[in-house]
Amino acid sequence: MRKVKWKTKLIITSMTFVLSLMAATVSADTGAAHIKIGSISGGASNISYWYDSSLSTYGQTGAVDNAKSKWDATSSRIGWSSGSSSSAKLKVYVGNYSLPGGTYGSTSYFLSNGQQVDAGAITNGSNYDVARVVLDAGWTSGWSQSERFMNAGHELGHVLGLNHFQNAPAHAGEHWMKSGRYALSSPTSTDTSHVVKKWGN
Repeated sequence: MRKVKWKTKLIITSMTFVLSLMAATVSADTGAAHIKIGSISGGASNISYWYDSSLSTYGQTGAVDNAKSKWDATSSRIGWSSGSSSSAKLKVYVGNYSLPGGTYGSTSYFLSNGQQVDAGAITNGSNYDVARVVLDAGWTSGWSQSERFMNAGHELGHVLGLNHFQNAPAHAGEHWMKSGRYALSSPTSTDTSHVVKKWGN
């Protein structure tokens, strides 16, 4: 009889530990390591964008269009509208080996007065007015369409407030928000859960 009680206690204790561990993992899953506290001013429901002619020159327009469309589908609170080079909140360019070696894309952030805002400051709560995305056609030459889709989706994910998924606690597997080269035409469920955590359904 005592053995049965002891086993029952052990099972209950083990289940409690597992449930606690799961709760901690879920909490860490969408924490500040992967989601910036700060945001683009005005929210994400109507982000005006502008494409530099370099997108057409290097054949990257479709990749950015796909990124906008797929992120838009994750949340009703994400939307895009065409803007001008002077007023758009998202400005997208394509370079040709213009970024440091092995850097496939970059996102930088600015206030309306032109002052740059450090990415770390946005993670910690600072907001910004304009995002500048640069995709590098040189470093991504020879990539498949789905790999280019992932690259553009990754950078627009930064615009929407997501950080790298390799940041501890890191996510295993391939995701739009994990740095690297992956054949992913759409964000994964993990990408989606983070953007929904940031902006809502």
